[in-house]
Amino acid sequence: MGRFREILLNTGDLDWVDKTLAGLSQKMLWRNDETGASIALVRFKKGAGIPSRHSHASNQFMFCLQGRYTYVPTGLTLTSGSLYWNPKGSLHGPTLAEEDTVLLEIYDGPHYPTQPDWYDSAADAR
Repeated sequence: MGRFREILLNTGDLDWVDKTLAGLSQKMLWRNDETGASIALVRFKKGAGIPSRHSHASNQFMFCLQGRYTYVPTGLTLTSGSLYWNPKGSLHGPTLAEEDTVLLEIYDGPHYPTQPDWYDSAADAR
């Protein structure tokens, strides 16, 4: 039988790290550098959002912990307790945080096929 290691993170002990998109920060909880899969807490300040339509190179899942986060073209709005699944390659956005919003965001592979133009840093697109 193999050996397993359990890991417990207290997210309150982690600092929010600002991204180059104004009003967006995150706490990276887990990342697989080989596959690009990740789990992070993502925080949008009220009025912030992703500015343009885009797609992802893997499936994206977001669970809203607090706030209101809206996909502007469709009006689809995440509120506390809602789960959003965006299938790989599906175009979506732009988005807008109608309130300060915190999401648990999970990718099962790499985030973007290419670096989006709203990020000044390639690290922000990971």
